[in-house]
Amino acid sequence: MQRLVAADGRATLTLLAPNLQRLEWVARVSINPGDAQSVLAASRVLSKGEPYAILVIMTSIVDLPPDARAVFNAEPLVVAAALLGRGPMDEVLAAGACRAVHPTRFFLSESSAREWLELSLAARSP
Repeated sequence: MQRLVAADGRATLTLLAPNLQRLEWVARVSINPGDAQSVLAASRVLSKGEPYAILVIMTSIVDLPPDARAVFNAEPLVVAAALLGRGPMDEVLAAGACRAVHPTRFFLSESSAREWLELSLAARSP
C-alpha cells in the first residue's frame, strides 16, 4: 500500500486501490488552507493526476474553517468524497461539503462509504 504524508506530518494519505484513497488526520487537528493544499497535492501524486475517489476520516478533526473547506470543495480531480464520522459533531463538520464540485456523502459505516466510492468510480469507467 502506497502512503504519503502531508500537512507537515498531520495527514496521511493511503492508496487503498487504483484511484481510491484514504485520508486520515492526527488527533484533534485544526485544518488550515495550507494543510488542504498540501493534502490535495499529495492526492494528485498518489492518483498520478487521474481522477480519484477519497475516504476522509472525520473523527479527529476539531476545526475545518470555511477557507480550508473551500480548497477541498474545489478539487476537480475528485470523483467522489465519502466523509466518515462517528456521530452528529462529525456530521456538522462534514456539512459544508455539500458545496463541493464533486459528490460528497457522510457515512457512519466505513464499509458503506467504501462501497459508495467504488460504485462512483465504476460509474466513471467506460
